[in-house]
Amino acid sequence: ADEVGLPEDSLEGQDFEDTQDEAEKERLLAETFDGYLGALERFYNQYLLVAESEYIVGSKEPKREERPEQRIRIPAFYIGKFPVTNALFEVFIERTGYVTTAEKLGYGTVYYGRLSKEIDKVTGSVKYRSNATVHSTVVNGAYWYQPSGPGSTLHHKRNHPVVQITLQDALAFATWTGKRLPTEDEWEAAARTEHGNIFPWGNEWKKDACNIEENAAADTTSVDAFKESENNLGIRDILGNVLEWTSDTYQSIYRRQDTTKYNVVKGGSWVSEKGVSLFARFKMDPTSPSNIVGFRCVAQ
Repeated sequence: ADEVGLPEDSLEGQDFEDTQDEAEKERLLAETFDGYLGALERFYNQYLLVAESEYIVGSKEPKREERPEQRIRIPAFYIGKFPVTNALFEVFIERTGYVTTAEKLGYGTVYYGRLSKEIDKVTGSVKYRSNATVHSTVVNGAYWYQPSGPGSTLHHKRNHPVVQITLQDALAFATWTGKRLPTEDEWEAAARTEHGNIFPWGNEWKKDACNIEENAAADTTSVDAFKESENNLGIRDILGNVLEWTSDTYQSIYRRQDTTKYNVVKGGSWVSEKGVSLFARFKMDPTSPSNIVGFRCVAQ
């Protein structure tokens, strides 16, 4: 893995090799990153406290690879109010010169929903095309700044979640900003809160409450597009829009002999079907960038 150093002008006079207090190091990194941000970027860089408590994870009636319901105790931590946005990731790239996995590979995976959106480049009019199934293809030149490949841009997408990000890319951003990725338990505890809700807003599905396939956005939306659907802690965009990396390796519940290495991703995406829940589990190749996976960070 490539090392990602601090920018030359950051934390001048600090010798991290001699720093004994990891928490202090993370605080300094976080404050330095926040100092690079404008007022709007700071709004999307908020972190919320998840109190130490018992939380419900898993399903009462597990299907496929869902975990059986259980109560777990989680120490206190902070979680991003929003997934990491394109604007925040751009600051990281500009300050470090980091090159993402997709850029090194030269390609990323692009998903298309059963309802896909096409924009006429001349008139700007929007047309929707119906596909038989959700499908994906590898697209040369699909990177975080052109998430669907050549011709796509981040125009009007600065506040959308960054995509075409591998686990390594997410870890690089998290480390440089004094954060880390959540475990599956932490992610689910924060998403469901002490109420143990199945969805961010409660236990009954609500139409048009998050960005999934039935909403026909056919792409990512702003991380604060569904303000009324934040959970009891104030966390937004925790369901739909993009799947989110966790630090946990995916362990099959029923196929113990499966040695393929995946990581757990949570939360559903814009190609998910209605009813996708907070206890749903998905697996993703940690080295594979795509336009349906992003991340949010946590901190102690």
